[in-house]
Amino acid sequence: MKLDTKWLGVILFAILALLFLYMAGFFTEKLPTEHDAKTNQIDVNNAETHQLMLTSEPVVREFPGVVVAEQHADIAARLTASVMEVLVKVGDRVKQGDVLARLESDDLDARVRQSEQALSSAQAQLNAARKEFSRVRALLNKKLIPQSQFDQAESALQTAQANFNKAQAAVSEAETTFGYSIITAPFDGLITQKPINKGDTATPGALLLSMYNPNSLEIEVNFAESVMPYVTYDKEVDVVFPSYNLNAQAAVKEVTPSADANSRSYTVKLQFEPLTAIYPGTYAKVALTLTDDVVLRVPKEAVYQVGQLDYVKVVQDSGEVETRLIQLGELGRVRTGLKQGDVVLLNPRSL
Repeated sequence: MKLDTKWLGVILFAILALLFLYMAGFFTEKLPTEHDAKTNQIDVNNAETHQLMLTSEPVVREFPGVVVAEQHADIAARLTASVMEVLVKVGDRVKQGDVLARLESDDLDARVRQSEQALSSAQAQLNAARKEFSRVRALLNKKLIPQSQFDQAESALQTAQANFNKAQAAVSEAETTFGYSIITAPFDGLITQKPINKGDTATPGALLLSMYNPNSLEIEVNFAESVMPYVTYDKEVDVVFPSYNLNAQAAVKEVTPSADANSRSYTVKLQFEPLTAIYPGTYAKVALTLTDDVVLRVPKEAVYQVGQLDYVKVVQDSGEVETRLIQLGELGRVRTGLKQGDVVLLNPRSL
């Protein structure tokens, strides 16, 4: 039994060894070496080739940005009153001065009328006091009345003037307060929020409407500290709005002069021509050109894959073809395996 077990182990070991050698290609024809691969001769004149040359290309970095409105307004109530009517809805375009909503104003209107009546009365009293003062002054100059009577007329004039000024201020205040009941657009724009409805009670500070000017859109982006030497006023950058498949040109308009302490980035605002489909909050990708870099690129038609590896066929001066392993970066940028002046075959597998 012990002998049988021993021989069984030897047989299993031999089988595993043979299997390993087979998988290693020991019993199959070996692939040609790199040197052997150069023995192919082709007619270069009949083959499509490409000579690699170094090119100078800009180095570009992308940063995320967001569209914001430079001119926007949150319109709040300035008094406590019922909402009588709302004349706009979200999405409406309005002009500066358009009436957007009205608050209950009966009491305010009555206050304006009362203050105007008081002003009219004060004006009449002031006119009478001025007339009396002129008469008394003339009599004093003729020494027909005592100084005390003149002083009394002068004091009455001053009191009448003070009452008139007070009445004027009351009218102005009443008219201003009445104006708070009429909500108007501060500029041309688009209504974005309308949290109020007819019958609601507005209170001081409560939001009534929000709006922004579509012609004042700009892009806010945070640039890393390392790229700030390349950011100058009026510098043009390329912008993409991925959600809408739109492109635009923008220019640096404003640069925050201090960096964020945590991210070490600077907030920069970019100005661009308004686009119909773009609204505040839209995501944008901003491409900032830093400097030029010398790169070597190979056409995709020259590259073929074996597994996960990239290969090209390089034509030597003798006409021999070398199969060469290369490493590529983005957009066919050569990292290793090729140099300037190398000639590669295009569509090598078709030959």
